[in-house]
Amino acid sequence: MRKPNILLFMVDQLTSFVLSAYGGKVCQTPHIDALASRGTVFENAYCPYPLCAPSRFGMMSGRLPSRIGAYDNGAEFPAATPTFAHYLRLQGYYTCISGKMHFVGPDQFHGFEERLTTEIYPADMSWTPTPDFRDFNKDEERGYTFGVSTIDTVKDAGPVARSMQIDYDEDVIHHAIRELYTRARSEDDRPFMMTVSLTQPHDPYVTTREFWELYPDSTIDNPQVPFLPVEQRDAHSQSLYCHYGQDKCELSEADYRNARRGYYGMISFIDNLFGRLMKALSDSGFADDTVVMFSSDHGDMIGERGMWFKKTLYNPAIQVPMIISHPEYTTKRISAPVSLLDVFPTMLDLANIKPDDVTTAFDGKSLLPALRGEGLAGPVLAEHIDGGTEAPRVCVRDGHYKLIVSRAYPAQLYDLENDPLELNNLAGHNHPEEARLGQIVESTWPLDTLLEDVIRSQSERKLVDAALSVGRAEAWDFIPRALQQNTHYVRRGDAFPAVERRGYLPYKGS
Repeated sequence: MRKPNILLFMVDQLTSFVLSAYGGKVCQTPHIDALASRGTVFENAYCPYPLCAPSRFGMMSGRLPSRIGAYDNGAEFPAATPTFAHYLRLQGYYTCISGKMHFVGPDQFHGFEERLTTEIYPADMSWTPTPDFRDFNKDEERGYTFGVSTIDTVKDAGPVARSMQIDYDEDVIHHAIRELYTRARSEDDRPFMMTVSLTQPHDPYVTTREFWELYPDSTIDNPQVPFLPVEQRDAHSQSLYCHYGQDKCELSEADYRNARRGYYGMISFIDNLFGRLMKALSDSGFADDTVVMFSSDHGDMIGERGMWFKKTLYNPAIQVPMIISHPEYTTKRISAPVSLLDVFPTMLDLANIKPDDVTTAFDGKSLLPALRGEGLAGPVLAEHIDGGTEAPRVCVRDGHYKLIVSRAYPAQLYDLENDPLELNNLAGHNHPEEARLGQIVESTWPLDTLLEDVIRSQSERKLVDAALSVGRAEAWDFIPRALQQNTHYVRRGDAFPAVERRGYLPYKGS
């Protein structure tokens, strides 16, 4: 039996609760809605780390980011770390990526046979944060640093004719669509695993006039949890308030409304790109034997509690969409908590790679049993280590309960069934779930030594980055190259009409 093609469609910083498939009432996403209507919607999916690079490295390897040294956006993704692309390639898949995966280091493939675009962010270690955890003082004057979102860009929200992110995402979709048609015309009949990864709706919240005007001011909803005065927030949220410079930039009600409007517009923009990709999947004849997976690397607070962006373990920042459409299975909704760490074993399961052939450790579980109607069990894990925190913070969700633990901040325990907005902290009152989930935390993370490991890693990488900036520069950024198979141009030795007919791709069944 032929193994299915797999298409993983990733976006950046999309929190799940704004989507119609997750109960959202404002955002217009007809193509994502169509995927949800024919697929399995995982209602409680989490990222392993509310930051781009660590979350993506964890997803590709199936490992908690801290277990592979992915402590921040400047951490190298070691070439020796097996990914789902390595496993699928070894089992006969053509593996290809178009777009962002935030690879840091000289290896810019990590098992992908082909790359169609460069990264949007730097491949070097220049985004390594200064290891100042112990010296972090939320009240001190702090300057902006490389790779850190700044709250003043919230005020930029509005319509633009173009932006860097718009240019990048359109390029990603253009190359992905062309690659689908190239595969359809190719004599290479291997199944493919293609990852298509956009950078929107990452801040700043700007979009084209077409998508901005989809959302009149009167349609924009208010945050579910209104602005909380800083002194009423938990200790870490107070630190994050200053980390993003919110103490130096006052936001008005109009700023909040415009930012959410821009965010919704960006989501409709990526929905439009997704629709174009799905049409190409159908027109190229692959739709009937391709599994489509849709998710995001992490979420965004988008003004909830008066907070923005990520680097917090509240649900809007760590809950992500997870939708899987498999041609062989009917639609379902799954309430059991799942994780991006589950993508690795799910990919292997889809490719019919047996457990005995998986020779490396991983932390996730296959989601394929849920598509077959079987149950899922077990906790999901998340962590936050870099920036705006005095020590690593980690999180366990199991069932309806979620526990957040740190050596620097008081614990937080929430009953998400009765308190989905996380307003009532049950920690510190001898709740049995705090003890049970606390045991999972202590057996999972070496919290007594993790901070030292992070500081050592960041100090070493800062030194390496400084050294490599002296003298002759050797960039690690991937530069797109001409593809070997030519079905797009006329070249020496080509003759009409054969060269033109080589590019024809009849519709399936015609």
